[in-house]
Amino acid sequence: MKKSKYLVLLCDGMADYKIPELGNRSPMEAADKPTMNALARYATVGTALTVPPGMKPGSDPANLAVMSYDPSIYSNGRSPLEAASMGLEMGDDTTAFRCNLLTLSDGDEPYEEKIMIDHGADEITTEEADILIKAIEEALSEEGRHFYTGVSYRHCMLWDNAPPLCEFTPPHDILGQRIGDYLPSEKDENDNEVSLYLDIMKKSYEILKNHPVNEERRARGLHPANSLWIWSPGKKPALPDFTKKWGLKATVISAVDLIKGIAKCANMESVDVEGATGTLNTNYKGKADAAIDAFERGQDYVYVHVEAPDECGHRGEAENKMRSIELIDKNILAPIYEYLKACGSPYKIMVLPDHTTPVSTRTHGSDPVPFFIYSSESKTVGVNNFNEFSAKEKKLKLEHGYMLTDLLVNEKIPGTSSGAALKAVHDLFELFSISLIAVMLCMTFIARHSPVVGDSMLDTLKTKDVLLVSNVAYTPKTGDIIIVQAPDEKEKPLVKRVIATGGQTMRIDYNTWQVWVDGELLDDSYVKKEDGAMRSWYYAVPDETGIYEGVVPEGMMFVMGDNRNVSKDSRSIGYIDTRYVIGKVVYRLFPFGSI
Repeated sequence: MKKSKYLVLLCDGMADYKIPELGNRSPMEAADKPTMNALARYATVGTALTVPPGMKPGSDPANLAVMSYDPSIYSNGRSPLEAASMGLEMGDDTTAFRCNLLTLSDGDEPYEEKIMIDHGADEITTEEADILIKAIEEALSEEGRHFYTGVSYRHCMLWDNAPPLCEFTPPHDILGQRIGDYLPSEKDENDNEVSLYLDIMKKSYEILKNHPVNEERRARGLHPANSLWIWSPGKKPALPDFTKKWGLKATVISAVDLIKGIAKCANMESVDVEGATGTLNTNYKGKADAAIDAFERGQDYVYVHVEAPDECGHRGEAENKMRSIELIDKNILAPIYEYLKACGSPYKIMVLPDHTTPVSTRTHGSDPVPFFIYSSESKTVGVNNFNEFSAKEKKLKLEHGYMLTDLLVNEKIPGTSSGAALKAVHDLFELFSISLIAVMLCMTFIARHSPVVGDSMLDTLKTKDVLLVSNVAYTPKTGDIIIVQAPDEKEKPLVKRVIATGGQTMRIDYNTWQVWVDGELLDDSYVKKEDGAMRSWYYAVPDETGIYEGVVPEGMMFVMGDNRNVSKDSRSIGYIDTRYVIGKVVYRLFPFGSI
């Protein structure tokens, strides 16, 4: 049997809230993403908490979690990971710092009174940034302290035996605000406010504000990169080897040094893609091609990270954020999915954001993120539109995001003891025990031929199935399969599934095939669905939006067949009196291979 292939598509910051300008929908809801939605329709869907409570939300803990590393153990700031990606050597006494090249208001006001305009200086090019960082290095470096060029606005300072750390604020958290309340500072032995970090930032402004690179940028209508911003300090990282941990040869594809650094520290292959910028205008096709190439070279696990949705969230650009999701779906997910379908090996695809980056707040959030896992070998009932809200309605909620890889690779839901081996043992035990149980129960139960004529209960039951049906006192409840005497066809019993009973409120969405009872979405993995809307028949008729709502009268029940587009049930004959119930279906005894 061929080894499985695993694709993880990490859409950084993709999750959001409902936005009025998008019709009160989130960018994920509003985006035209046919491949994501098609896969999510038959996938395991849920939410995961990728950032532990009490930890600042960011791409470093969140991506560590998605890659199976507990952030509470392994998260040590993003800067050391970025330094590792850049090939910088760190000693045990070295501290790495992220240095953003950013835009502050450039009037005559004191540095503390300046306003945070743009945390990325209009996504300055790496070529321009390199000139500016070299100017900083020439003016501000000293023995044990140096500055290194990264990508775009993201750069690094390494400092041996650095001064005591203080509070550092991510610049994207204070866009549009006065910076004075967020500057790094500490106190000396006389309790005086001092800060060597702040001193560097102030001096960087004087060096950069009139630099020729920035004068040229102003002339082109772009924000100048007129200051450094120091934040996210951390020591030398150490991560367990991913391949040894999971037995999978792994490749990471990203434009961001942080993600590349995680890959390097975990001994995963990191692939650079020409034209990958970490912005909306990145090389989407190049990332897809690199992923396919990695699979072709024998890699088992490919992690494709796309920064664009996060950047659009930070910039408050709702339309662009929606557009970035559409570009990811069309130019990355679709071609990789087509390749995996044709490759001849089993495969799984997991799609998710690492954290929220709401357009309304323009910074990272700690909300649980939506995810889906699609398997080529097993299908389940997922959601029709993959987004924050449809995923939240599913019952699967992971309290620890680092368990996602276990769910992806081993199909093991955290908190249970179920795995492939245990499931096989359970199934074997169940097969042998059913016969004994059936014999014992026959003193209380009767066996009868199924009254199903046609396909109304496919794929659960078929014509001529022999069923074991309880004939003792029984109170119908949601989800049970029952034999019922239809009031208008007294000679012809029906087999149906109970949807709701007396006093319960029900809601049917004929467009999505979803059914709610007392506000809870039913798990309808048994339903045989077709493309398009569910047939309404003539009793339970939906309104103009495709919704039917009703309250079941006391003593009555609402039933439907599992093959809903051919089933004659409460949608056509109305509520059914519970006194017409003949019995509850307990087992299928024949065919023997389908017990």
